[in-house]
Amino acid sequence: MKSGKLTVKHQVTIPRDVRQALGLKAGDQVAFAVEDGRAILTRIEEADLEWTQFLQTQMPEWNDPREDAYWADL
Repeated sequence: MKSGKLTVKHQVTIPRDVRQALGLKAGDQVAFAVEDGRAILTRIEEADLEWTQFLQTQMPEWNDPREDAYWADL
């Protein structure tokens, strides 16, 4: 398992072998998920990013923190 150090700006460098395994390069978009106390880092494919951006313009309520709070305890 690789490790890194969080900077004062809450940034961390992704180790080279992890970047290579995921095919990451500078400027790529990534997604984070937390499952069972572990963070999961996933490379976002360009098509997924375009689809997400399209949905955000069509359904702005999906990006509304009030909406998130409403459904948070389900």
